[in-house]
Amino acid sequence: MFGEGGVIDLSLPEYYDLNTIGNAVVINRGHKGIVITQLTNNTFVAFECACPNDNDQRMLATDDWGYSILTCPICGAQYNSLDGTPITASISACMLYEYSTSIDSQMLYVW
Repeated sequence: MFGEGGVIDLSLPEYYDLNTIGNAVVINRGHKGIVITQLTNNTFVAFECACPNDNDQRMLATDDWGYSILTCPICGAQYNSLDGTPITASISACMLYEYSTSIDSQMLYVW
């Protein structure tokens, strides 16, 4: 479970995938969920899983390749989960909402 105050204990089994560069997890927080990816050693990014085209109704679906592409099942917009940008030819010009992250030992903070 996502800890109090946006703290993730990376030693817990449900976050094991975040201990490998390039891997991601989706947590049940934020507006429609948050996708967190480890970009490089101890560098993490976190983005909202709500489609910017209509974030009250649309939750982005993940792909089968490590959550690198997030797709809105309603409008078809696609986003890169590594930097939050819309993918070329996507119908959206908006980026995903980015959360701040920091790490201290095995504790990842997301806000």
